[in-house]
Amino acid sequence: MISNLRTKPSMDRIIYLKKIEGVSMTRLLDARTSQNASTAGSMNGVGLTANQNVLIGQIGLATAGSVGAIRVQLSGVATFFVFSGGFITLTLFAVRGTEATDPIVSSNRIQLNPGATPPTNTFTLYLVGSDYNPESTGELIYSLFVHSTINVNRIGPESFNGTAYSD
Repeated sequence: MISNLRTKPSMDRIIYLKKIEGVSMTRLLDARTSQNASTAGSMNGVGLTANQNVLIGQIGLATAGSVGAIRVQLSGVATFFVFSGGFITLTLFAVRGTEATDPIVSSNRIQLNPGATPPTNTFTLYLVGSDYNPESTGELIYSLFVHSTINVNRIGPESFNGTAYSD
């Protein structure tokens, strides 16, 4: 057993011993980040046209050599400046693929009325999601899109992260 080892074991030895005991270990396959802007306000008000899906992040996760089920964890963030005005819906969504029409893996949405929400017009939208056992041919591509029902400004930060694991 591992607890009976008297010297500090190497990682190879721990993996070997765990396999002997019949315990499956989770394997990190890959981790990637796509980052447009790392700090608040750093995008200087890039416009987002109403009713268009705009790509703001894309990652490719290597999954070659995976054994068993693949699990992917995703996270993303985008911040917007919304002008005073009518009702608005902001949506952040991740797809497995490269097009906004590909299968949605995770999404988050905020609905608000900026004219009735003083004192700020800055809104941050977060996304946290998972993709369980996607089919893979060696690489999984994920894309992060944003959609708004009215024109807004993207001000940052904008980041998209993904991590893939297998048995």
